[in-house]
Amino acid sequence: MSSCTACERELSPEARFCGTCGTPVDPLSPASPGPTTAPPSRNVMTPLAAGGAVVALITAGAVVFAVSRSKETPTAQQTPEPIVVTTQEWAPPPTTMTDPTWTTPTSVTPSTAVTEADVRSQVAHDHAVAEGLVGSWVPQLSSKNVGLVVHGVTYDYPAIMEDFRRLQASYPDAVMVDSGDYNNFSRKDFFVTLKAETFGSADQANAWCDQQGFAPEDCHAGRLTHTGGPAGNSKPR
Repeated sequence: MSSCTACERELSPEARFCGTCGTPVDPLSPASPGPTTAPPSRNVMTPLAAGGAVVALITAGAVVFAVSRSKETPTAQQTPEPIVVTTQEWAPPPTTMTDPTWTTPTSVTPSTAVTEADVRSQVAHDHAVAEGLVGSWVPQLSSKNVGLVVHGVTYDYPAIMEDFRRLQASYPDAVMVDSGDYNNFSRKDFFVTLKAETFGSADQANAWCDQQGFAPEDCHAGRLTHTGGPAGNSKPR
């Protein structure tokens, strides 16, 4: 049974007011205190385990974050080691002073030193080759004598020799003959330059002159002979 909270009079279970003092009875208050039931005991290990799990998750997240950051962070570039170049001071090689050697220049014989003997020596040198041309048509490249004026040049022995050497430089088989040694020449005081190449006819020899670009008066067909005369042994272009 319950009692009044004001006057401590016992009250019936159905009472709503105290019959002595009129104090209302609290319906929520139990009539008498019953045995107190102890709350179920809580397992203290559960929050500890939960806390450990949280700590483990935080630690794992920190490790993953650190790893991901380490992958994103570029590797520091290694500074190359400086290259040491060893240089040596240049020094000129030792020189040996020698006394200069003086060479006496060789005297050059001027063209004016060419004489008639020199020209005739050339004719004698070429005589054997010229004799092998007798009876055949050959190109006649030049015909000069002392005192002849051609293109403003007055020929003397030096000029005649220079003319022959100029032609021989272009045609190494050129030979010089004395017109007085052969009957096909009308004048006997000329030195004639011939190309020592035989052709089957006068026209063929003249065709060679054309191919070489000679002017008509500078090259034509001729035939050396020791018999007869000039007629039939020369053909102009």
